[in-house]
Amino acid sequence: MCDSFVALPPATPTNTVILGKSADCQINEALAFVRIPGRKQITGEAIKTAHIVIPQAEKTYEIIMGKSFWTWGGEIGINEYGVAIGNEAVFTTLQKEEKMDGLVVTDMLRIGLERGKTAREAVEAIAGLLEKFGQGGNCELSGNSHFDGSYLIADLSEAWILETAGREWAAKRLSGSVGSISNVLSIHHDWDLSSLKERVDWADTYGDPEIVSKIGSCERQSNSYEGLAAHKGNITVKTAFDVLRQHGQGYDPATAPIHTNICVHAGPQEDRQWQATGAMVSEVGPDGIIGWFTATASNCLSIFKPVFPGIELPDIGAYPNEQYNPESLWWIHELMHRRAMADFHNLMPAVRRDFDAIEAEFLKEAPSVLKSEAKQKKEFVEHCFRRAEQATKEWINRLEVRTDLSFHDPDYRAMWQKYNRQAGLKDMPA
Repeated sequence: MCDSFVALPPATPTNTVILGKSADCQINEALAFVRIPGRKQITGEAIKTAHIVIPQAEKTYEIIMGKSFWTWGGEIGINEYGVAIGNEAVFTTLQKEEKMDGLVVTDMLRIGLERGKTAREAVEAIAGLLEKFGQGGNCELSGNSHFDGSYLIADLSEAWILETAGREWAAKRLSGSVGSISNVLSIHHDWDLSSLKERVDWADTYGDPEIVSKIGSCERQSNSYEGLAAHKGNITVKTAFDVLRQHGQGYDPATAPIHTNICVHAGPQEDRQWQATGAMVSEVGPDGIIGWFTATASNCLSIFKPVFPGIELPDIGAYPNEQYNPESLWWIHELMHRRAMADFHNLMPAVRRDFDAIEAEFLKEAPSVLKSEAKQKKEFVEHCFRRAEQATKEWINRLEVRTDLSFHDPDYRAMWQKYNRQAGLKDMPA
């Protein structure tokens, strides 16, 4: 379950394009935060994606990406030219027709970022390989989940929605200044590019409404769109942060029936074994490119930190996997996140007050840093990551000594006990 949205001028006051995405994966599916430099390849070189080998491009562009640790591709990312992509799982009538492994949704996000200087080039790169190799294969860390993909792709001046069903696809250039997608096909007769020879209603022809109704996709898409549209003309990076942290009135992570909120928290129900494992907001404009990544789970309990193309990422410790690692940024944050969930209604607002103040400092300084030299950008990135790490550890220390933290809902308690045990996390609230 994921959500992506975009705002373009004149919806933004500074003539920038802002794209946001919440990456929702399985509870212990740690999100790795990586920078992959651009490079020229040897002619004829091939690359192994999640399940298949495909020809490599002669040149790939630098990307900064959040990826489930076990995947080749990613959930969120931005490249050196300011192309940013968010992807979604979509459920179609054609997905079962593909009998062989092919590309999967995370593969195609990375392909678009590495091969597209513009949003349209990214659309064409993904579509071309989709037609040739198809899509198919397991998309889940534990289990056997198959689905097709949709993508929100933006650059310096425009945004595109690309939706796929089997080997077919349709793409639409965003005509308004605000757009959003979720786990549901949204293009109808109004596509601009497609593999189809005849103009049909794309969503009605290929969408699977039975699955969509079970997972709250239409409600989430509406929530993200309305959250942006309410601020048209004044949408900022902070607005995007707020949308990614939307829970809705009366939200309780232990008892919510389905995911209709943008900030997704796992729950004990069968269809809620997912959570926001990371999030991104990109801002691309006349002054340059900046990406804001949590690099940690739970949007409402994380701090967005800035990164810049061409600037190395700070040391964030060991590359994560599904086992707790005290040397990994993602897992260190889980020591705070999972304790805070035991008293969510009190601790989330308290943590948020501290973290909001830190983010406000970062946002205030970022515009001047964006115009500075590489040395200043690198120092700023290092400072922000270390400051966020310090604040997180302060909350870990506070919560470690709390003997009163416990999950009052028995099913919710059992869920966290199960996943903490699987990850090797000890001394957590019960």
